[in-house]
Amino acid sequence: MSALLLPSFALADDSKLASSTGLLLQQTHGAEWEEAIATARTIAANESSSIRSIAALVQLARRLDATGNQAESAADVHDMAAYAVMRLKENDPDALTADQAANLLLSAANGLSRSGRHLDAHRWLDEVQQFGVTTPEWTATCMTVASGLLDEGHLDQAQSTYQMVIQSGDSPQLATARLGLAWCTAMSGEDDLAALTAIDQFLQHHADHADVPSALLMKMSCQFRTGQSDPADQTLQQLLTEHADSGACLQAIVAHCNNHPLEPCDGPLAEHLIQHADRLVASPQFTSLLKPAAIGLLVAAEQEHADAEQAFANAIATRDESGDTTAAVLEHLTRNDRDAAAQRIALRWISPVATTSPNSDQDAEPVITAGVRESACRWAGRTSNWSILAMAAQDEESYLDGNAQTSQLRGRNLHVERLFAEALLQTGDAKSSLKWWQRIVDEGGADDFPTLLRLAETASSSGSITEAAQRLAAARAAISPTSPQSALVNLLAADVEIRQLNFDRGRSLLESVVRLGSADEDARGRAQWMIGETYYMQERFGEAIDAYRLVEGIGGEGQWTAAALVQAGKSFEQLGRTREAAVCYSTLVRRFANSQHATGARRRLAALSPDASSESPLRR
Repeated sequence: MSALLLPSFALADDSKLASSTGLLLQQTHGAEWEEAIATARTIAANESSSIRSIAALVQLARRLDATGNQAESAADVHDMAAYAVMRLKENDPDALTADQAANLLLSAANGLSRSGRHLDAHRWLDEVQQFGVTTPEWTATCMTVASGLLDEGHLDQAQSTYQMVIQSGDSPQLATARLGLAWCTAMSGEDDLAALTAIDQFLQHHADHADVPSALLMKMSCQFRTGQSDPADQTLQQLLTEHADSGACLQAIVAHCNNHPLEPCDGPLAEHLIQHADRLVASPQFTSLLKPAAIGLLVAAEQEHADAEQAFANAIATRDESGDTTAAVLEHLTRNDRDAAAQRIALRWISPVATTSPNSDQDAEPVITAGVRESACRWAGRTSNWSILAMAAQDEESYLDGNAQTSQLRGRNLHVERLFAEALLQTGDAKSSLKWWQRIVDEGGADDFPTLLRLAETASSSGSITEAAQRLAAARAAISPTSPQSALVNLLAADVEIRQLNFDRGRSLLESVVRLGSADEDARGRAQWMIGETYYMQERFGEAIDAYRLVEGIGGEGQWTAAALVQAGKSFEQLGRTREAAVCYSTLVRRFANSQHATGARRRLAALSPDASSESPLRR
C-alpha cells in the first residue's frame, strides 16, 4: 500500500494533519496502540485528508490486525481509513485513481469483514463498485460479506451484495451468488413469488451445482407457503427421484409430513418411506418430530411391510413421551377398519421386547415410554382387546423385580398396571389379577377409591376372607359413609358375609344399600335381588319371592328385574306352584326377550303348563 501511494506524497498536507500523521507513524512503529488509536481518531476528525494520513491509518490497521487481540480497534481504524479515502476523493478528485481508491476501500472492507462488521463492509463494497472496479478479490469479499449479512439476518443488505456480484457478470462465484439471493428473498418471506423466480434462475443456470437439492427444498417451501400444493408435491418427487440421499431430501420429507394430515401417503414418498425406513429412523432430524414416523408407520401397515412397520413403531415407542401420537395412529387404523394392523401394532407397544434380560447388570436403554404403553393399553381396553392385555400382563411378570428403573425403562406406570389387572379379571384369571391389584396398591401406593374397590372386589372373589375384609375396610375408609359409593362397598361386604353364611349380617348390609337414596338404581336393584338370593340359599322360598317382588319397583326394566323374575320362578317351582312359575318365565320372555335370562326361561317354561295368567307375579 505504501508503494502504491509513494508517487503522490508530494501533495501538500495540512500542517496539523501532517503533524498528527507523523506522530501516528511513530506510535505505530513503537507499538503504542492506545496512543496510536487516539491519534488516529484525531486524524479521522480532521476535515481534510491526505494520501500520507490514509497510508498511516492503513498501516496502523494492519499492525493491529497482526497482533491478534486488537480486532475491534483494527476494524475501527479500517473504517476511519475508508472515510478518509472518500473525503480525499471529494476534496481532490485527482489525488487518487479509481483503482487506488477502490483498493483502499476493499482493504477496509476486508478488515471490517474479518471482525464481523459486515454492514460497514457492505457500505464500502458498494462504493468500490461505483468506481467500476469488480476484481476477483472484490467478488470474493462480496461473497464473504453477503454470507455474514445473511447469517446475521440483514437480508436486504445481503440481497444487494449478492445482486452486485450477479450484475458484475460471469465469475466462479456466480452460482453461489444466485443461490444466496434466492435464500435471502425466501427467508424474508415478503415475496415468495420473487423467491421462486430467483430459485428457478439458479436451477436453470446451474443444474449440476452441488446445492441443487437445497434449492429444491427452498422451492418446495415457497410453493407450499403460496398454496401451490401440487407443484410442491412435484418438487418433492424431484428430490426423491434425483437426490434421494441428500440431506435436503430428508428435510423435505419431514416438512411434507408435518404440513399434511396424519394419513398414509402414496407414490414416490410412500415407496421411499418403506425402502429407507431404517435409515430414516436413525436420523435425529427425521425423528425429532413424531409425525413423519407416524405417517411412515401408517404406510407400512397399509402395505403390510413388516420390517418398515417395526422400524417406525420402535421409533415412536422410544420418543412419544405423551402418547398422543400413539393414540392417533391406533385411532386412525381403527377408524379406517384396519383392526388387524391396529392389533398388531398395539401388541408391539403393549408387550415390548426388552433389550436386555430382566436380571442383566448391563445398563439398559429405554424400551418404550410410559406414554406409548399407556395409550396402547387404553386403546386395547376401549376396544375390548382384553386378551392382548392379559397376555402382556403374563409376560410382564418376568420384570416385576421391584426396581423402579425397570418399570421406567419398560414404560410401566400405574395406569398400565391397572389395565393389566383389569384384563386378567375380564379374561377370567382372577387370581393373577389379584396379584396385580395388590402390587398396584401395596407397592405402587395407589389410594384412589376405584382402585381400592377393585382390589376389594377381586380379593372378595379370589382371596382369603381375612384379606377381603381388610381390603373392604381400606375402600370404606377412602369415602364418606353417606357417599353413593358406599353402596358398592356394602354390596361387596355383604357378598363376603354371605360367603361365610352370615345371612342376617349380609342382608343388613344389603338393606342399607336399598335405603341409600343417593345410590344409583342399578346398585339398589342389585342389592334387593341379593336379599332375595339370601333367602333362596336358605330355602326360605316364600320370603325369597317377597324380596324378588320388590326389585321391579326399584330397578324398573333393568337387568335385576329380569334376574328377579328368573329366581322368583324357581322359588315358585320349589313350592310346587308351577302356574305362578310359568307366569314369571313368560313375563320374562315377553318383556326381556333379548336378555341373557330369556333363553333359560324359555326352556323352563316349556317344561311347565302354559296355562297361566299373563299378570306379572312380581306386581301382585
